[in-house]
Order: sequence, then structure tokens, then C-alpha cells
Amino acid sequence: MDGGLKATEVAYLAGGERAAVRAGLIMLYRRGRLETDERGRVNRTGADPRDGEPFERALYNGLLGWIGPRELATLPRVRAALADLRTGLRRDGELRWPWVRVCVPAALLALPAWAVARFGAPPLVAMPVVLAGVVAAMWFIPRRTLAGMRRLQWLRSEHAGLAAAADLDPRRAGLAVALFGNAALLAVAPVLAVRGGLLDGGRWSRESRQSAGSYGHWTSTAMHHFGADGNYHP
Repeated sequence: MDGGLKATEVAYLAGGERAAVRAGLIMLYRRGRLETDERGRVNRTGADPRDGEPFERALYNGLLGWIGPRELATLPRVRAALADLRTGLRRDGELRWPWVRVCVPAALLALPAWAVARFGAPPLVAMPVVLAGVVAAMWFIPRRTLAGMRRLQWLRSEHAGLAAAADLDPRRAGLAVALFGNAALLAVAPVLAVRGGLLDGGRWSRESRQSAGSYGHWTSTAMHHFGADGNYHP
């Protein structure tokens, strides 16, 4: 279904730590293991989701009280689980290792310049050589590898129907949010998305006492689509 990756792995590949946390929260919410209050905080409820993904369970076990969604990524247990996601994606060739993103571009920039200086190449030869080194170096800077980019492209094409689907099981809900971001988030869990400020990366606990004006742009915009019945109307 997802090319061998879990939903939270797809989320990390697509958008990093915040995206993984957001997908994990949505999965917990769809399992009935997460609740949210009017101040935008989240907390766990019910029993440990033993059929959940490892990162999803790490989120659940890290929730020991009401907390702003954005703070979850700072909790030690969640930090360790995020590191596991990142390492797994690097081992699978979906993400680049840090040394590749630093050392390879540096070498590709330095070697052509050294060669030009060493052999005294004329300008018409030197400029294309240096430019080729710059272009090659830029190829290795992005966090995703070519395989990772192709994987996301294939997944978005394969699961295009999830972008606006509302009635999804926890795993498919997490995958939808991982692949299609805010559009899927509002379709799957609009109340959680808006209260928790997930459309803008999540709220901090210190913001929970502030007015709606403290929400980010996307969340504030979405608030206008909630009717008097408390439901979200796109």
C-alpha cells in the first residue's frame, strides 16, 4: 500500500519531524486514543494502542498530561523515536546522511577550483568546470535522495483519492495527512487540526491561554469555516 514504509515514516520523509508528529497525532485521534481541549492542547486517553506504529505508540507514551502539540517533538521519548525514524530512512536510502550533505558538496566545489588553479586552465575552460562542480554539489544538498523523491511522487499518485477523504481508518488517515498535508488534515480531523493549530505546526502550551489571534495564518483562516453547529464546512 505505501511502498514498504509506515505512515509516520512517509510523513517524516515528506516534511520532517513536525510532519511525523502530526501524522502520529492524527492516527491516535482516529483510534480514540487522543483528546483535545478548547485551549488547543492534547492528551492521551484510553489504553496503549498496541496495534499502532512504533512512533505512534511513542507519542502516546510520551503524553503524560495536557500539552501543546508543538512541544511533543521536544520530549525525550519522542526525540528518540524521531531519531529511529530518521535513521531508518537513511539506511533505506530515502534520506541522505549528514556527512553526505556536507562533505560531498564541499569536495565537488573545491576540486574543480583546485584543478583550474593547479593546471592554469583558461577562462573559457575554467568557468564550465567550476559551474559543473557547483551544479553537482547542489544535487547532494537536499535532505531527500532521488529515491526518496520518487517514492513520494509515486505515493501521491497512487493514493490521490486520500487527499479529501474523511472516513479513513487510522493508518490511512495518517498516510493521507503525511502525503497531502493541510487538505487531508481538515478532511480527517478538522476540530483537532484547528484547536491544536496543526495547520501551522501546532501550538505551544504557553499559547493556550491566548486568543484566537495567536493562531497561525492557516489555522485562523480555517476557523472561519466552522459553523454554529460546531462542524467544519469547507
